[in-house]
Amino acid sequence: MTSILQIEANRRNARLSTGPRSPDGKRISRMNALKHGLTAQQVTLFDESVDDFQAFQAKLVTALQPKGAVELHLAERVALCAWRLRRVYRIETGLFRKTRKSWSNGATAETQEIETVFLRLVSQDDELAKLTRYETSIERSLQRALRALERRQAMRGAGGLFAPVVFA
Repeated sequence: MTSILQIEANRRNARLSTGPRSPDGKRISRMNALKHGLTAQQVTLFDESVDDFQAFQAKLVTALQPKGAVELHLAERVALCAWRLRRVYRIETGLFRKTRKSWSNGATAETQEIETVFLRLVSQDDELAKLTRYETSIERSLQRALRALERRQAMRGAGGLFAPVVFA
């Protein structure tokens, strides 16, 4: 049970800490919780352009040729997952670059052998394993959205008649 003195102390402390007030401070602090961006609510991150994402999404949605709101939603889901997969690949490249650079900052000279960097990266942390789990999850989400879209499009093409899906 919290005492009245603790509650009063918390209130006094809260008055002192009110967070960022300037526009720059607010802009910077909104990224505080960002760790990797693979599950971010925002589609684009600090090193990505909204225009680039919109162009990417438009090309993908056009190629998928959705008809109606549900197909459009599925096509947009495919684009979002594909965009996040691109981010995974950039993060993976960054992990290798960082590991290779830290390798060169140590006693050993910078290596040109990818397997050496890979083994060092794997032995250091589980960063690569975490990244692989996120990649797998995003890839599955992408495949589910694609299958659902293809199924709806096939049903539309067959006049709504289509055999039920059986999952093993």
